[in-house]
Amino acid sequence: MQNEAISIGSNLRLAVVVPETRVADVAFNSAQIQNALASLKASDPDWIIFPPLCLTGSTCGDLFHQKLLQAAALQALIDLAILTAGTSAKVLLGLPLAFGDEVFEGLVLLTGGQVEALMVAPWPDSPALSPSVRLPAQTQLELGGKLLTLDTNHPIHFGQAEILLGHQPPGATTGSNLLINLINLPALAPAEELPQTAFNPAGRPGITVICSAGASESTTDQVFSGKAEIWQNGHCLAAAPELSFETQVIQAVCDPKVKLTVPILRNVKRNKQPVRFPFINNKEPEKQFARLLEIQSAGLMRRLLHTHQHKVILGLSGGADSSQALLVCCRAFDRLGLDRKDILAIHMPGPGSSHSSRERSTSLADLAGVTQWTIPIGPALSAHLEDIGHPAELHDVTFENAQARERTQILMDIANQQDALMVGTGDLSEIALGWCTFNGDHMSMYDVNCGLPKTLLLRLLVWAGRFLFGEAGETAAQKIAQAPISPELLPLDENKETSQRTEEVLGPYELHDFFLFYAIGRQLTPDEVFGLAMECFQDDYTPVQILTTLKTFYQRFFSQQFKRSASPDGPQLLEISLSPRAGWRMPSDASSALWFEVVEKIEIPGNQV
Repeated sequence: MQNEAISIGSNLRLAVVVPETRVADVAFNSAQIQNALASLKASDPDWIIFPPLCLTGSTCGDLFHQKLLQAAALQALIDLAILTAGTSAKVLLGLPLAFGDEVFEGLVLLTGGQVEALMVAPWPDSPALSPSVRLPAQTQLELGGKLLTLDTNHPIHFGQAEILLGHQPPGATTGSNLLINLINLPALAPAEELPQTAFNPAGRPGITVICSAGASESTTDQVFSGKAEIWQNGHCLAAAPELSFETQVIQAVCDPKVKLTVPILRNVKRNKQPVRFPFINNKEPEKQFARLLEIQSAGLMRRLLHTHQHKVILGLSGGADSSQALLVCCRAFDRLGLDRKDILAIHMPGPGSSHSSRERSTSLADLAGVTQWTIPIGPALSAHLEDIGHPAELHDVTFENAQARERTQILMDIANQQDALMVGTGDLSEIALGWCTFNGDHMSMYDVNCGLPKTLLLRLLVWAGRFLFGEAGETAAQKIAQAPISPELLPLDENKETSQRTEEVLGPYELHDFFLFYAIGRQLTPDEVFGLAMECFQDDYTPVQILTTLKTFYQRFFSQQFKRSASPDGPQLLEISLSPRAGWRMPSDASSALWFEVVEKIEIPGNQV
């Protein structure tokens, strides 16, 4: 394909559209694009820019290889091209393009009532699309009666305009006056700013456009941001609200002749010094907390919109995880305009349930105004243990896991009965350590907390309690966050309080979260992680305590992968994800010997034992 001469004059009119999307519903997606094009006719933009793969949705996975989807997208493309007749607009949008047995992420340029150009990305981000096959430079495709030559160069140039499709390494861009970056960005709330993947629009001369798919994409493992921005010489001229489920349109008139008036900014250098709570933004915690709650609620909202359900159900124990999940449900229902009475919070006391935990869970649920049911599991547990011939007085792992599975069965069956979505409560720290019962609290229909490590969740819970319910909510959430962490699966002690303390078994969660961040997130070796932990925690834990907890971390992280391999859906919230689909991919039978060889060689000075 020959580069097209594009005149960038003093009045370049740009429009960026993030349409509402239904994954794999080409007819619906095409209709949203048509509506957007119709709404923009009056302003007559020079460019109208849509997100990558917007005709099908960006999260189709292996459905991209379905010929039916490919054919529908091509036909929709031909129909959309006709709508550009009689206008000067250049419309950019994306779809999957198949050549033989290979499928590529395609980008099309529509103008003057026809498909003017087709482009493909040889190395797209999506693992479902062909990752490494290059097309011959002169590959052609007949479309709408026109023979088109594919541009397989990357990035793509149109005279003075340059288009990036997907992540690019820093410095990949040229000095083009108009840079269009089509990149699907997951909404995240990390403790520190992530490194730039392509460029910093605040420090780039010329005109920069950013366009990402939005929250109406699948939220199976991530929530896409819907980032849409138009920049000129370091100034943001227009930006769409992120995490929206409705079509967003922004417009700006640019003058490329305006000179850069701000200094070029460099990529933010990440803090290489170890910090005690690496997942928490200590500079702007409330900003991070607000973002986290919005991502969590957006993920749940998208799932409810897709399933056409108006009820959710969750088990409420009085612990921090289930309490945070309750607050997420409240926020999602508020944003959807649904009645909180259709949030069913189920109390399921068992042999180890304490009165204090029941008080904590009830206080928060009362403030939320949700529906509360109480279903004791004692009788069902006794009957089940008798059925399998397990002594009632033997309080072993079978006794504990039977309770978790009984509770999950209750929740799942009520979800069916009430046509409700069962919301999971397990957090990222528990997922990393496998601290859950397989097919018990391990399973749900959508886990809103799966991206939250425990240390961050405890802080977020208090903030969210105040955000939703004021001082009373903060007080109730604070009591929950300060209570000892316990699964409450063993009989109560003589004071009618729980006899279990999770951190007495596993070790402190603040250490485990530290290990998760540096061992998995930063890929440091065990001895390096131990050294950093000694630097941060030497005043709080002995070297033996740190090393013992580190051994527990590696032992459980490797041995419990089988639980992560069968993880339910849930949104990524930080740079670390343990989803087996879009985050951490590891075989369930991977050996930990190499890591433990290093762990066993870690020496503790005699005077520090």
